[in-house]
Amino acid sequence: MARTRNILISAITQTVVSVLALSAGVGIFSLLWSTRPVPARVDEPPRLRRVEVMKAVAVPVRRQWQGFGTARAIDEADVPAEIVAVVTGIPAAIVEGAEIAAGDVIALLDDADYVAQAQIAARRIEELDARLEQLTLEEVSWGTRVELAAEDVALAEADYVRVREALQRGAARDREVDQYRQKLLGVIRIEVGAREQFDRIGPRRAQIEATRGLQESSQRLADKNLQRCTIRSPLAGFIAAVDIQVGESVAPGQRVCRVVNLDRMEVPLRLPSSARLRVAVGDEVVLQAQGASTPPWLGEVCRISPLDDQNTRTMTLFVEIEQDPHDRGWLAPGRFVEGRVISRHTEMRSVVPRRSLLGDRLLVIEDGTVRSRSVHVDFHVQGEFEQLGVHAEQWAVLAESLDEGSRVVINAARSLSDGLLVEPISMIGDLRDVRARRHADVGR
Repeated sequence: MARTRNILISAITQTVVSVLALSAGVGIFSLLWSTRPVPARVDEPPRLRRVEVMKAVAVPVRRQWQGFGTARAIDEADVPAEIVAVVTGIPAAIVEGAEIAAGDVIALLDDADYVAQAQIAARRIEELDARLEQLTLEEVSWGTRVELAAEDVALAEADYVRVREALQRGAARDREVDQYRQKLLGVIRIEVGAREQFDRIGPRRAQIEATRGLQESSQRLADKNLQRCTIRSPLAGFIAAVDIQVGESVAPGQRVCRVVNLDRMEVPLRLPSSARLRVAVGDEVVLQAQGASTPPWLGEVCRISPLDDQNTRTMTLFVEIEQDPHDRGWLAPGRFVEGRVISRHTEMRSVVPRRSLLGDRLLVIEDGTVRSRSVHVDFHVQGEFEQLGVHAEQWAVLAESLDEGSRVVINAARSLSDGLLVEPISMIGDLRDVRARRHADVGR
């Protein structure tokens, strides 16, 4: 009985405590609700989303094409050896990467054999000159003999004529006539022999002079080989490779050094074959190395290949640039670059930043409402258009013209749906502000 009474009292106590706690909570909530601050009500229209826009204006556009190529030096030389010899010396300054001037010595070769050849040829020429002098003396001597023999013949003929006349008068005998005739034939024989020896002098002189000419050629060749024993740089530039060592034997045609002049560079750019109808010699080209922070290199198209590559469907044009290799950021041979060819011809077209396009859709603002319209992109260009007042480097040139003054959304986003009310913000003047900040950063 007592136990039942205790349980009943405990249950009643718990119920009373719960009711009191709940009542206290309700009272506190009522007090807080009655003393809450009430915000002032302001009747204002909802704020519209602000959207950056630009006014559509036709601007002069020059068509551009992108291509790729590898730079190479226009003036370069693989300096070869021209004789068979042993390398006896290489100047200490002849190392890869060193600067070299035209005419500087690259290597010295053993010249002992060619010195001996030149001396032998010189002695042989001296011998032939002596023989020519001797031949001149013989020519004078034999000329005198021919003259004397001719006089003897004339005298013998006169004696022979006189004895024949005496024979006709009966004052001489036949035997005397035969004797004078025999004497005449003898002196004629002597004259013929002397004249024969005199006439041989000309061919002998020609033969000696021909031999002398051969020896002079041998001497010139020996002298030339002596000069070739000193290998010199044919042009000014930088040493790209040294392929010989002291004591090594070289042969004609073997490369001993490679010299590259970096003042004039050439880049064969590959463009789509469709660009052939529009690109021309003299068009401006901007070269840029991918992934590099170096400034671009400016050049121009110097010539265009007449052939297209049927496998890649590309054409090749050659870009020439001039640079100072002592300046920072010079273009090195073998560097892979991207080239942007800019046509000289301009046309008035509608352009928009590439970020303004959402697929093939362009967003415009009409009466404060976003409207999308389908557009077709003719081609893309890089650069800046101050007339539009927008800072951008990538632009899309539209095939159709936009209405003059229409407002184009600069940054297209999927959250801007058709019919959305927005507040357009003009971007005129932003480009000048960006350029001013850029110049200020450069100045600092």
